[in-house]
Amino acid sequence: MGRTRGQSIDQVQLRLQPLLREKLKAVVFDANAYGAARPNLDHLRRLAARLAGIGLETWLPQPVAWEWAEHLALDWRVLKNAASDERRRLQDAGIDIPMPFDDREQVIAAALENLAGIPHVRVIEMTGLSAIEGLKDQVLLREPAKLKGETAKTRGHKTGASDSAWIRDVLALADPDEILIISSDKDVKTAFRAWNKPEPTTRALHELLPTLFHLVVDDGSARIAILRYLLTQLERATADGGQLDLGRIDGLEASIVRDWDGDSPRPNTYGAAVTNILAVAGVENVTVEADEQDPEDRPSSRSHGPLHVGPADHHIAHATAYFLAEGERAVQTLLDEGDSESSVHPYGNVLVRVNLSFDFTDGVITSMEPEADGQAMLVDYTYDTTEEAEAAVAEALNVVPGFALDDYLDDTLAVEFPGAQAQAEISIRRDTEDWELTVTLMTGDDDDLDVIGELTAECRYNVDSWYGGSRDGFQGPDAFNVGVNGPDELSWHHGFWALPAWLVQRIDWSAYQPHAPKDEAEETDPS
Repeated sequence: MGRTRGQSIDQVQLRLQPLLREKLKAVVFDANAYGAARPNLDHLRRLAARLAGIGLETWLPQPVAWEWAEHLALDWRVLKNAASDERRRLQDAGIDIPMPFDDREQVIAAALENLAGIPHVRVIEMTGLSAIEGLKDQVLLREPAKLKGETAKTRGHKTGASDSAWIRDVLALADPDEILIISSDKDVKTAFRAWNKPEPTTRALHELLPTLFHLVVDDGSARIAILRYLLTQLERATADGGQLDLGRIDGLEASIVRDWDGDSPRPNTYGAAVTNILAVAGVENVTVEADEQDPEDRPSSRSHGPLHVGPADHHIAHATAYFLAEGERAVQTLLDEGDSESSVHPYGNVLVRVNLSFDFTDGVITSMEPEADGQAMLVDYTYDTTEEAEAAVAEALNVVPGFALDDYLDDTLAVEFPGAQAQAEISIRRDTEDWELTVTLMTGDDDDLDVIGELTAECRYNVDSWYGGSRDGFQGPDAFNVGVNGPDELSWHHGFWALPAWLVQRIDWSAYQPHAPKDEAEETDPS
């Protein structure tokens, strides 16, 4: 099955500019910081509080706030128009559905008011001088201004006044090495080069935490604690008839569109959402912020007496978690009479990936928060090659602690879960390019193992994917169909991702202990 890359993970420190955090004065948001020229107020509120905790301000240039508000006003118009037919039908039935806003100006005013009310966020007002210089840059096409949408027949339109103006206002308050700008394009750097100024630190939003906080790769204990916590929280939420709070989850509609069969007409999908989190599939990419306090500086019983317990240890861990889920999409169909009809279609093969942060107090998780919007996608049932299918199995199983598989699957592999008295045996049987993989979970010690259950994953060649004759034909896409045979619907709907979810639900993680690093184990070996 695949070779393991060792039973432990070497500690790796992510160090970027050692004195960067000490020099910084503020983190500045560009309009594209969240990727869609719209804000995420919940994330911005939490991030600003987090930055304030380490002495950094959060700056929001006024033109950026204006651009966000204008895009939200556009979203309001789309929403108002899309739901007009349904709203009219409800009104005809005597059910009044009032709109929260009368016009786009009210939407803009509300958006700006919400942004201005976020604690620890400072709105940097645009000054008259910077507005004039920004407008001159755009009219005269001085960098960073540029032509946008230029083609062979059209000159395009001038743009760039907004960026030019707010960057000037920010530089009136701080030097380039005192700011970190959250941006995902090159326009900001173009301005600094054009003005012969040192480029400030620029990061995409997902790079901010690794840049400002000293992170180390976790040795395994935090990963198991996070996995146990997620299992417990999902179980409690399900028992209470609620949902596990993972924040906002995007991407399902885009995944449905990408997955749509090109031979059939695409429906007018105007909304898709995750409706139910079914199971935890696994956790990976766990990092823990380093405790920079010198152990010698901590209060001790010698200085405070034997009954002094000292301050609590606080840590923040970050992880990528995977969940099996269900979703649905709304479809609008235009009828011959010119009216429209709406319907809702369920999807049972949804996978959710979300980056989470966890607060640890004295080694116990006390809270969990999403660090960004989660991403939903449809699980694949077909692959172009058998190698791609094997790599997909390894990718799925590697989110389970204890697994570290290569893309190529060997014939057999046993994975032990120390302390949990469990062992997984993976075997693969090949028939040319087709293969069948069986995961068997056993409990007990090596001398007395009892089988808990097993799942079987299959990869079969689809003969209909070959087009033409044997000599003049060609191989089309989606040549291999895959599936997992198991005792419940999670196995049927979620493809290879049913394997890690099945293992995660059945292993007793309460007693699991990560392996010690190899060099440490060798030093403590009495032999």
